Amino acid sequence: MRPIVSLRSLRAVLGASLVAVALAAAPAAADDAGALYKQGISWKNQGKDDEAIAAFEKTVAADPRHGMAWASLGHLYKKKKMFPQAVDAYEHATQILTKDATVWSNLGMAYYRVDRLDDALAALQTSCKLDPKQADVFSNIGVIKRKKGDAEGALKALEWAVKLAPGEHSYVNNLGVAQRAANQLDAAAASFAKAIELKPDVAEYYFNAAVVFRRQEEVEKAIPMYEKAVGLAPDHADAWYDLGYMYKLNHEDEKAVEAFNTFLELNKGKDAEAQKNVEGEVIALGGTPVTAPPKATPKKSPKKPKSK
Repeated sequence: MRPIVSLRSLRAVLGASLVAVALAAAPAAADDAGALYKQGISWKNQGKDDEAIAAFEKTVAADPRHGMAWASLGHLYKKKKMFPQAVDAYEHATQILTKDATVWSNLGMAYYRVDRLDDALAALQTSCKLDPKQADVFSNIGVIKRKKGDAEGALKALEWAVKLAPGEHSYVNNLGVAQRAANQLDAAAASFAKAIELKPDVAEYYFNAAVVFRRQEEVEKAIPMYEKAVGLAPDHADAWYDLGYMYKLNHEDEKAVEAFNTFLELNKGKDAEAQKNVEGEVIALGGTPVTAPPKATPKKSPKKPKSK
C-alpha cells in the first residue's frame, strides 16, 4: 500500500523540483548565449554583418540581459542604417550597461538619426557625466544644440570639444559653423582657416569659408575658396551656384555662365525653382542654358527639277 502524501507535501516536492529545473536551465541558457555571442563576434570581425546580426539576435533571445550583445546589435543596425532598430538595441544596452559612456553616446547618436533631438541630448549628456573628456561627444552636443537654435549652448560645447582635441579638424569646422550661425563671422573665418590647415583636402571646409566671405561681401576672397571647393568636389552643386554669383558680381560673365551651367547640369530633376532662376541668370548674362532645347534645324526646300 502506497503512503498517503498530503497536498502540502506534494506542493513542496513539486516546488523544489521546479526550482531545481530552473536552476539547471539558467546555466544552460547562459552557456547558449555565450556561445552565440562569440559566434556573432566572429562573424562581425569577418565583415559578415547579416550573420553577426542573426547570432546576436539569438543571443539576446537566450539571455535578454546580455548587454554587450545588445550594444553589438546597435552598432550593426546603425551600420546598415536601420536606425529605429539601433535605437531599440542601444536602449536595451543602456538599461544593462548603465555606466558605459560609449553605449550612452551611441544611443544619443541613434536618437539623432531618427530626429529625436531632445532624447539625443539627454543621452549624450549622460555620456559626458560618465566620462567628461570625450571631445567627440561634446562636438555632437554642440551640433545638436545649434540645430535646436541654442547658439550659446552650441558654442560652449564646441569650444570645449576643440579645447579637448585641438588637432581634430572636424570639431574646429563644427565650431566655425556655430560661430557663423551666431553671426561671429571673423571668428568663423578663423576657425575654417584652421580646419583647412589641419585637413586641406575637404571641400566642405573651403565652401564654409567661402560662405563667410560672401556674407562679408568680400568677393575676391570668396571666389578662390569656392574654386577650391569645386575643384575637390566637382559635384558640389551649391558651391557652383554661389560661385556663379561671385563671378557675376566680379564682372566675369563667361565664368559665371560656365559655373551656372554646371549647376544646372547637377541640379537636373531636383530643385525646379532654382533651375528656372539660374536659367534666367544665364540668359541675362548673354549665355545659353545647357537645359535649353536645341534649336530646330530648318528644313531645306526640295530642289525643283530643271526644265528640259
